Amino acid sequence: MASTAVQTAFNGGWSARTPHLVSSNRESRSWATNTSLGTLSAEVLQEFETIMSIVNYDGGDILFLEQESLSRVFVVLAGDVRLSLQDIGGKRLTLRIASSGAILGLCEAFSGSLSEWSAETLYPSRIASIERSEFIRFAERHSEVYRLATMELIRSCSYTYSTLRILGLTYCVRKKLGRQLLAWAEQDARTGDQSRYRLAMSHAQIAEFISTTRESVSRNLANFKRSGLVEFRGSMVTIPSMAALREYIERS
Repeated sequence: MASTAVQTAFNGGWSARTPHLVSSNRESRSWATNTSLGTLSAEVLQEFETIMSIVNYDGGDILFLEQESLSRVFVVLAGDVRLSLQDIGGKRLTLRIASSGAILGLCEAFSGSLSEWSAETLYPSRIASIERSEFIRFAERHSEVYRLATMELIRSCSYTYSTLRILGLTYCVRKKLGRQLLAWAEQDARTGDQSRYRLAMSHAQIAEFISTTRESVSRNLANFKRSGLVEFRGSMVTIPSMAALREYIERS
């Protein structure tokens, strides 16, 4: 059962909506190319397809809540999923944006522990899910799945350390925001010193990510834009020169 704090938020309006377009049909294994599952052999992937189902979620759908016992493992095939924590007072902290390729619930599946965070889709997303019991049996048949779980745990720890470094060691909002934009840029495709990626978050959600106010985020993003350090076109963010942005925020 979810914690009191989470249930309060959930009942107070952060509601789960029923996902749609559930598919149990096997799909082309091309979906695995951009996920860590792509490291598994073709035979193992073929078997994996027989135990997973594909679901199309709307933006704002809840996959699971923190302190909840998970009955499924999730693989993000397309879209972004926000992983966050909430305190007793209702303040929410975003720890990570899980993009295509992320596997959620692996540690909980193996350990049987409660979820450490909540997962919410930021915009329409395509996600595969597998029953925990099925996944455990699958892993017992194929030892390479344990190696995959170790890789995912290391990746999750790396994201968490990065977030803590920004929040715990940086006090200037301009520096926190700039360093977070750079951290997201490092995770996406880059062309030389330039980076372009999708940021499907409101200013209020970004503020939750770096523990500040929406007004502070809006003001500093406007400053970055006027200085030619960051460009916005819809949900796409372009950093013309990561070195220039890094130098700018370090001078702040």
